[in-house]
This record gives sequence, C-alpha cells and structure tokens, in this order.
Amino acid sequence: MGRVRTETKRVEILEAASRVFAERPFHEVLIEDVAAGARVGKGTIYRYFDTKDDLYFSTILHGFDTLSDGLERSLASEISPVARLERIAREVIAYFSARQYLATLLQNERRFERRDGELKKRRDVVHRMVTECLIEGIERRELRSLDVRIAAELFRGMVRAAVWLDPKADDPREVARTIVEIFVQGTERRG
Repeated sequence: MGRVRTETKRVEILEAASRVFAERPFHEVLIEDVAAGARVGKGTIYRYFDTKDDLYFSTILHGFDTLSDGLERSLASEISPVARLERIAREVIAYFSARQYLATLLQNERRFERRDGELKKRRDVVHRMVTECLIEGIERRELRSLDVRIAAELFRGMVRAAVWLDPKADDPREVARTIVEIFVQGTERRG
C-alpha cells in the first residue's frame, strides 16, 4: 500500500518549489532541488505532481489561493468600501513582502495555454474584490461614478507596482494608505 498524500505535505512542497523556481530559470531547476528544499525524496514530489511543469504551475496557483483566502477573511471585518480597498492593498503588499520569492515567480510566470483559464480564475478573485468595493463605494456615494473595470485595473496596477518597492524600507500600511489616498483623492491640489 502506498503512502498517504496529505495537504500539509503538498503545501510544504509548493512552498519549497516557489523558492527554488524563483531563484533560477525553469530549465535549470531539478526536481531534486525542490525535494531537498521540502526535505522529501524525489519520488514524493512525483506522488503529488505529474511533471515539473505541473509543479511549477501549481506553485503559482497556490500563491494566488493563499492570498485570496487571507483577503476573504480579513475583508469581512471592514465596513467601508474605501477601508476595504486599503485592506486589499495592505494585505497584498505585506503578503509579497514576506514572500519576495513568490513575487519573482509570478513576475516570471510561464505561459500555460491549456491552463490559462485556471490562472485567470485565480486572478479574477482579487479583481472581483476590488470591483465590489468600487461598486459599493459608488452606490454609497463615497466614490464618484467612474468606469469600474478600468478603475479596478488601475488600482491593482498601483498595488502591483508597490509590491516591487523595497520591503525593508517601506511599511505596507503606509504604502497602502498612500495608494488609496492617491486613488480616491487624486494628486491635484484642491482649494
């Protein structure tokens, strides 16, 4: 009888794979490198993932899933749509600041045409959260009427840019506060 696969072991492998794939180009990474990082045998990797491509793509999906789950939990405590936007920015920036290797991996993601729908579905979760905040903010008159689709993409772009700031130099709370201030109020001097 084979060994039982566990979610804990799968996550340990994915975390190790994220770090290894972020350090070197895909073609230079050996499954043995990932196995060593996860403190398992090479055969264990193949019990969980059919190929190196499958492992690589799964690390990307795992990163998005972990981030989305954390955001879903933390947004429940925010009442104001603007406060939720700030929470989204802060959580995303803090998540990637603690996992710079994952930000690198996502920046260098390979294209998997047959699985592109899975990746889009994961990205759409955060997009949906931002869009819902914007729609509610407009309905509550906390935000002016605007093209929500474009605004959501621009907001996410600001957050993505902030992920690449020096994580040791900038407090994610301050960066998120600045993003939301610029996004909601603009940079024009008033009065």
